Amino acid sequence: MHVPPLDTDVDVVLAECSDRLSELKARCAALAAENAMLKQRTQQLIDIISNTDNDYCMCGSAMKDHVHSGCGYPTGMFDYYYNQWLESDNKTPATDAFLAEVKTEARKEGAYFVANRMLAAWEAGFIDDTAKNAADIARMILTSTEFMANAPEGDFDRSFSDGVLEDIAAQLRKGGNQ
Repeated sequence: MHVPPLDTDVDVVLAECSDRLSELKARCAALAAENAMLKQRTQQLIDIISNTDNDYCMCGSAMKDHVHSGCGYPTGMFDYYYNQWLESDNKTPATDAFLAEVKTEARKEGAYFVANRMLAAWEAGFIDDTAKNAADIARMILTSTEFMANAPEGDFDRSFSDGVLEDIAAQLRKGGNQ
């Protein structure tokens, strides 16, 4: 949260607050519009499932009178309406941006948690290392938050860490560097 200096003019602070409020209202309106669109799409799908007469093919003949794929039309009205529903616009850029922001903040909090836990373990004597190394590792963890917003999704998968830990365990089993 941005806190203006104490000597800042009240009018400037009010203008900043007003601008931020307008920005947040616009984001909320975009999210609400997308939510309404998604609710409408859900209701459309329910209507398709509930009201479609699948006794007839799009070609007009009764389904029982011909092979499903013989005429080239979708096999029944459900397929037709469902395919139309799938092809309709369902993009949600405001929701996607909001969720990306939430995910980034959660990841940052996770990094803070890891740094705090690591330093608490070091302070309690569970990690036998120098103060400089403990501080360097904590700074590296905390600095990683600066890159999280633009990091590829694969960087948040733990498979790399699991692989390195397996390699270290194998080295230790062989009597390697302890």
